[in-house]
Amino acid sequence: MLVPKSFLDDLRSRLRLSDIIGKRVKLQNAGREFKACCPFHNEKSASFYINNEKGFYHCFGCGAHGDHIGFVMRHDNRGFMDAVEELAAQAGLPVPKPSAQEVERARGREQLVKLMDVVTKFYAARLFEQKEVLAYLINRGLSLETIQSFRLGYSPASGPALYQELKKAGYTDAEMLEAGVFKKSDRDGSLFPFFRDRVMFPVTDRRGQTIAFGARVLPEHLRPVDPSQGKPPKYINSGETALFQKGHILYNESHARTAAARSNPVIVCEGYADVIALWQAGFMGAVAPLGTALTEAQIGALWNMIPEKDGSVREPVLCFDGDAAGQRAATRAMDRILPLLRGGISARFAFLPDGMDPDDLIRAKGKEAFQTVIDSAIPLSDMIWRTLTEGRRYDTPEARAGLQKSMEMIVANIADRSVQKQYDRELKDRFFKAFMAKGGKAKAQAPVKLPDPRTRQLNERARVAVAAVLSFPEIFHDAEDLLGRLHIDDQRLDALRQSVMGILSDNPDMRHDELCQHLESQGFNDDLKAVMATARLHGSSARGASDPVRALEGLKEAVGQSR
Repeated sequence: MLVPKSFLDDLRSRLRLSDIIGKRVKLQNAGREFKACCPFHNEKSASFYINNEKGFYHCFGCGAHGDHIGFVMRHDNRGFMDAVEELAAQAGLPVPKPSAQEVERARGREQLVKLMDVVTKFYAARLFEQKEVLAYLINRGLSLETIQSFRLGYSPASGPALYQELKKAGYTDAEMLEAGVFKKSDRDGSLFPFFRDRVMFPVTDRRGQTIAFGARVLPEHLRPVDPSQGKPPKYINSGETALFQKGHILYNESHARTAAARSNPVIVCEGYADVIALWQAGFMGAVAPLGTALTEAQIGALWNMIPEKDGSVREPVLCFDGDAAGQRAATRAMDRILPLLRGGISARFAFLPDGMDPDDLIRAKGKEAFQTVIDSAIPLSDMIWRTLTEGRRYDTPEARAGLQKSMEMIVANIADRSVQKQYDRELKDRFFKAFMAKGGKAKAQAPVKLPDPRTRQLNERARVAVAAVLSFPEIFHDAEDLLGRLHIDDQRLDALRQSVMGILSDNPDMRHDELCQHLESQGFNDDLKAVMATARLHGSSARGASDPVRALEGLKEAVGQSR
């Protein structure tokens, strides 16, 4: 009987190979692996090794090699289905009965994988024919070894060559469409290539097989922008297909898994170019999500690729830009991680210098500068405390009560009860040390230096801009970039701005009253009053705006005056 590959993969992931073998053979701990005397030939010294991360055993004496199923079949003299059913019972999984449709779907998937390999080779060959594009990549600092390791390529501006290549290899129009490398014209039904005149980045699954592509537009000195066509997006990705679901895949995961098994840190950065720059600089465990925020499935994959070690915590390093957008992205990642926490797994958060990505930093200051960023990564507990307190005043009982409420909400998101209890204790200890002195009184606040008149004027205009979004949250979609670029010296006002943007990014339909209540619970009660008072007094078209259109006009005016 044909068993779906996805089921077999799930079965292996749920069972540790050393547990299966350890029930039949006496094992010894050997660092990241286990060793034993081989059960398949007579020997006195151990040459039989089990690697849980890679999911296989190997004997250096007789060459025996295999996985969970293969071991049970050989050791217990069982048939394939007998071995699968025994292991499935241990894992608590019912063995699926594949239908004719599932069998056909599995065959179709393998056919698409082969098609994508042909396309990858085609793009790679075209890159070495396009000397100017190859020179561009080399001038960006990429070596030929790196280009070949990542199988980078170039998609021609026209499509006949790729179409003819795939036809010659025996693939149908329907398969080309299903793989996402061609689209059908609405005008005449003909096929045209999805990727044209771009640098190509193959996206692989965990086995290193191409399942999708990312594509970067060529720089304007190579391909000037046609004003009639508009500026193209810098990056585009394959659409979702039978092979590719972007929320479940990390770019460079196959390489990073190997690196993690060799004790390299797993580092999450923003995009393809960052991953490749880090890999070339020696940070072999670099990965990136594919144009979206980290999903629960990707977070789980990060933890799974890090080997388990006694007494250690599996902590991928999440690397973010140092600007306000990076801070918001870090907070969203923190929120995604909290419900998934359990003993022995967590994450650390690293922040780049403002205005620099990993490639910029390494090229400007060397790989040592990026190593410093990684070494400075903060644990999740510090990230939580920083998110709750940075740039905010808690010098009133009401504000501290709001902080305690926010702490409780954070802790409640942690599903694992033992981890939840530890975080509850940790945050309460920090609260006491930060705000309570002997006798239970709040610590004295450091004196605040008054800004000069010019800074005060700029901050007043910034308050007008923030007030416009507070009054009419529905304009946030149009105002996000303007509000994000706004320069604010006042730490409290900047913290309020960042919180507003973070809340509305996750809850775009939130109303004014709901937004204010949410902010008050975070300790911004006094700040909200100050912002709205300034907006009423300031000589701006945002003053007293009665509708979203006028509020947006007032915001634009305030931002323009603040530059």
